Amino acid sequence: MLSTEPKEVAPVQTIQPERPAPTFAARLGSVFKITASSKAAQAALLVILANWALVVTNPFKNVDPDSLPTLKSWVWWTTQDYRQLKESPSVVLLGSSLLMNSVWMQEAEHLQQNVDIVVNRRTRYLESMLSKYLPGSKGICFNFGLPGSMVSDDYMIARTLFDKEHTPKIVVLCLGPRDLMDTSFSCAGATSAFRYLERFTDTKDLLDIAYTSTWPKINFMLREFIYFVDKKHHSQSVLGEQAKSALNPVYQGVTGPSKFNVKTDFDKQFAFYRSEVEKGVFIAKPNVQTDSFYDNGKDWKKRFKNSNDEMFDNQKIWLNKTLAEAKAKGIVPVLVNMPVSELGIKYIPPQVYKRHVDTLVEMAAKYDCPYVDTMKEGQFDMKDFSDYGHMDASGGRKIVDIVAQFLASDSRTRSRLIDGNGGGL
Repeated sequence: MLSTEPKEVAPVQTIQPERPAPTFAARLGSVFKITASSKAAQAALLVILANWALVVTNPFKNVDPDSLPTLKSWVWWTTQDYRQLKESPSVVLLGSSLLMNSVWMQEAEHLQQNVDIVVNRRTRYLESMLSKYLPGSKGICFNFGLPGSMVSDDYMIARTLFDKEHTPKIVVLCLGPRDLMDTSFSCAGATSAFRYLERFTDTKDLLDIAYTSTWPKINFMLREFIYFVDKKHHSQSVLGEQAKSALNPVYQGVTGPSKFNVKTDFDKQFAFYRSEVEKGVFIAKPNVQTDSFYDNGKDWKKRFKNSNDEMFDNQKIWLNKTLAEAKAKGIVPVLVNMPVSELGIKYIPPQVYKRHVDTLVEMAAKYDCPYVDTMKEGQFDMKDFSDYGHMDASGGRKIVDIVAQFLASDSRTRSRLIDGNGGGL
């Protein structure tokens, strides 16, 4: 028998035509619709547009760098002293505290008076030695040694401060092994000297070598592309001065001097524990040379616990840039290998010290600049050192004597010292 049950009929499938991909104009329209309906999106768009307009117009680009707020750090004080010179110096010494301390202490011995290293960086002892070894030579000699300075800081000094009014004839880079590979050091852009001096120049070209880890690079990019991150102090300076000008007549009539601006001796004693230093805290006194020795062996071992190849390679790039910068500005660069105490040299891995000396010799040949090795030229003993690396006044005298004799005898530096000499301050 034939079945009378109805058969299931398969549904007819209709083929939907493919929708064309939305055009760019359609997508842009969608973005505008979302933006128009969202207050948060509107606010974000306004911020982006405002930031873009500020980046393009840069209304605070002409702000005087000296008007910007800053800690009164070592580099700030030394920069003020340097820029107050009335003429370009003959010789500028660059280096870390290994240089700064000893030359400063010897200056007090030479002058037979107290010397405040915070505000007095001229080295008259070097001037007198140059006159002795090269009669008729004149000119200012300046000690730009900074605590913890690396070669990258020396480059920033040469790039930003050796301008037309203050270009030295000779720059002497006094470098110890740690100045190129200190294991306690993070990156070039993190130092107080670098952060202060970058206000005088655009450092975008230094990004890859100044910030060798991810987060510092991100922080730099934020400062570059978010206007008020980088220019917040610029805007504060301009708007603050405008407010002062407007309110000054009223302000002066109702206020007096603030007692909070007075610095007491109690305040100054804590300057050692801050990034900020004060006048009158670091005083070198004459005739106080002692045989006391500070055992900083633990810190010394930490700084040289490994070869720190990555940092060394980075700082070698900065050394190249420093020497090239000097040559481009018509300055004769001189490389000096700083002395290390008998105790100190024992804790520097032999291959690290050899690499340091070999690099200075290599750079001197590459840039045709004079080189002097004080470890060979001088007779240093433990009484010249106040710890594993720092020297006292007797060590400072030996260093300056070696440098002065060398500058007076080498034809490349001798000619600069006797050609167009300047006077004093």
